[in-house]
This record gives sequence, C-alpha cells and structure tokens, in this order.
Amino acid sequence: MIIAISTDNNNVKAPVASHFGRCKWFCLFDTEKKECQFVENTFLAQSEQAGYDVADFLMKQGVKIVVAGRFGSKVMSVFMKHSIQMVIPESVKTVTKIINQLNIE
Repeated sequence: MIIAISTDNNNVKAPVASHFGRCKWFCLFDTEKKECQFVENTFLAQSEQAGYDVADFLMKQGVKIVVAGRFGSKVMSVFMKHSIQMVIPESVKTVTKIINQLNIE
C-alpha cells in the first residue's frame, strides 16, 4: 500500500504540512517495500484546483492513505468517492512518526 504524507521539506524529519494542496512535497511511503520517495508538489502555484490536481496525481500513484494537516472540501469529496483514507494528525508530527504509526504489516 502507498501512503502519501504532505510536508514542506523532502526529508523524513520534516513535520506534516498544515495543508494538503499547498504543501511543497509529498512523501510516498510503500508499506510493502518499506521505502520512501519524495515527490515535489508541482501543482502548488496553481491559482485554482491545486488540491484537485494533486489528488488526481496521488491516486494515479496508487495512494490509499493521505496524511495532511487539513483537506479542502472538494478534495475530501474526491477522496471519499475513491475510498482514499484521509488522516489529520491531532498534533504536529514528523514524517517518520506518521510512517511508524501507519505502517501496516
């Protein structure tokens, strides 16, 4: 399974970004291979539909769980329609902490 974690830096010590569509990076963690890959959010500067385009991109990567500080209503609708789980941490956590908590054996 692929987990996408929003962040503003491309390293595992970075905190989860506060907003899904406007984060700078996504950590894509493969739970089977136990590998992280960081991908830049190339939709960040779009004036409209950034979140929607990011959601579409992540779904094409096979993402099943997305972690961010918050999600816009349009993105939430898209993810719910496609059975993508959204996780909003209760407190500031690093990418590593999220991976350790969500890593499904």
